[in-house]
Amino acid sequence: MQVKISDMLDNASELIEERSKAGYLVNNDRIKKIVFSEIGCMLIFTKRKKDNLEKDKENSMKKKIWKAIKTIVLILLGLAAALMVWNFFCKKAEQTKIEAAYGTAVEVDGHSMVADVKGEENETTIILLPGWGSPSPILEFLPLAEELSEDFRVIAIEPFGYGLSDRVGTEREIGVVVEGLHECTQKLGCDQYYLMPHSLSGLYSLYWANAYPQEVKGFIGIDPSVPKQSDEEPLLISMAALNKLSAYFQKAVNILGITRLRPIGHPENAIYADAAYPYSDRELEVFRILTMDFAYSKDIMNEIKHMESSLESVRDMKFPEIVLVLQFVSGDNCELLDTWELLHREVITETDMSEVLRLEGGHYLHFERKWEIVEKVREWVRSVEESL
Repeated sequence: MQVKISDMLDNASELIEERSKAGYLVNNDRIKKIVFSEIGCMLIFTKRKKDNLEKDKENSMKKKIWKAIKTIVLILLGLAAALMVWNFFCKKAEQTKIEAAYGTAVEVDGHSMVADVKGEENETTIILLPGWGSPSPILEFLPLAEELSEDFRVIAIEPFGYGLSDRVGTEREIGVVVEGLHECTQKLGCDQYYLMPHSLSGLYSLYWANAYPQEVKGFIGIDPSVPKQSDEEPLLISMAALNKLSAYFQKAVNILGITRLRPIGHPENAIYADAAYPYSDRELEVFRILTMDFAYSKDIMNEIKHMESSLESVRDMKFPEIVLVLQFVSGDNCELLDTWELLHREVITETDMSEVLRLEGGHYLHFERKWEIVEKVREWVRSVEESL
């Protein structure tokens, strides 16, 4: 480009000089204008050509990038489809492995609700109720139930939609859930008992204790949910919404078969349980299958849909004065929510023998602080029984 412009300027100079020597009248300004006009046109043309080349390169790069992205997406979709198909057939093949794997089926409202009873020879009954979304309440509570069964008749119940119990597809409002659980206990011959819930079942137990105060001898909460807990949400998103997001994410991971890849050869990696308890290979396998293939059923998801209405239903409830209360609250949750311990004290009416104990640890205190819980329950229930 520089060479061509230089040549044009030289030619123009020579032309002017030749015409001057020949005696022609030379209009230098006109010649200069023509030359520089041509140079300008050439510069513009060259710039456009350069711009077009750059655009072509840019477009070519964009096409390559999009082609690479499409290829990656297609590969990922292919892998996802392959995993889903593999997971589907694995689930079908494993379904027979969990049939009647544990517990006793109790007919409730025409459906099967599974319960497990330990320490049947003991007189005092404790009923264990799970937190929201537990894939297998009976296996989750197994370490705690075995320890407590040395002194108590311990019944762990799997509500509809949980573990091996039927999926019923009904609206899981608090009254419906409690009536179903109560019917199960009646058919198991329980007329006097202590309720021992974890997490969301704390709300059900509060409702239950007010509906059947003559049956409920006491309440033993494992970091249970309480009325007004959503008045001060510790996070920008509500806990109910967070639980939903977490559940849908886990369901997607399960459906894609990703969860199935992680525990190959190590089924304990697929479950969240008491790591210190020596589960048998059979128990681990059943727990793993229930966690991967049957967690977050339609009943469980419907249950969380009613969480806000459940909280509102018990908003102003307290335990009846004849129901004694022992609350174990998580130190981690007390740090997260300033009013956590206070809210657990506010639902207590009887104060002489009722207690609220803060244990350092997370929400699953029955994993982290099992021995302290067992010893305290033995001591506290013994005192209550002696006072009756």
